[in-house]
Amino acid sequence: MSDSFLRYTDLAAAIQLAKSHGMNTEQIIRALTGSMVYKDALRLAKRAAPLMDLSVQEFMHLRKNQL
Repeated sequence: MSDSFLRYTDLAAAIQLAKSHGMNTEQIIRALTGSMVYKDALRLAKRAAPLMDLSVQEFMHLRKNQL
């Protein structure tokens, strides 16, 4: 996902929409950062984590693909 796409997306609305469709926090984070490199995901985490009542560290931890 490129930065230009996120620049024109209302992040709060996207998160709210995902929650209203039954996605949990981990699913939302993975959907938002799925194809991002670490650096870009960290940049997004700084914007999105407060909207999800998470710390940046918690956001990045949930981003990890742990099965």
